[in-house]
Amino acid sequence: MSNKVFNILIAGIGGQGGLTLSRILAEAAVKTGFSVKTGETLGMAQRYGSVVSFVRIGGNTYSPIFGSGEADVLLGLELTETVRNMRYLRHHGLIIVADEYRPPSMASITGRAPSRSILLAELARYNAVVVPARKIAVEAGNPRALNMVLLGVLNAATNILPHHVVEDTIRSIIRGEAGEKSVRAYYEGHKWFKNHR
Repeated sequence: MSNKVFNILIAGIGGQGGLTLSRILAEAAVKTGFSVKTGETLGMAQRYGSVVSFVRIGGNTYSPIFGSGEADVLLGLELTETVRNMRYLRHHGLIIVADEYRPPSMASITGRAPSRSILLAELARYNAVVVPARKIAVEAGNPRALNMVLLGVLNAATNILPHHVVEDTIRSIIRGEAGEKSVRAYYEGHKWFKNHR
């Protein structure tokens, strides 16, 4: 990756594991020898509110936050939040998004939430990989590990981190059986991308 800064934006809603994903990604990058900066913005309610994490890997950077058009990868845990944050994506950047549709409850009640099909049509205009992350996580034994599925897809697409470092980092942050299932979800996401690209 040389001296270039690799910017990753993680977008989702509270309770989906976006902050855990950001932490694992950052710690694995540090263990690999990269300098890393991270930052978050949280919506009004931590649970079910909008959560955006900024991860900057490599290079010489002082700010943990980057601006519009600077993300190399937009990693989305949910369709609505991913489309809402596409302004951060650089030209020809990569979107990796879970096929999860959870519109904000108020928008659903008022009928102002874009439909799943509209969101998918918008994503189709970009270099986007829509991942059946929940299904893969369930098959790996942990429905809550869709964040680790996306981490596997990210690493398959970018080859940014060594597997053994990611695996060790997952186990150090997510303990016990949940950690083992999260490692499995990571590898299943990696395999899914290799088989579907």
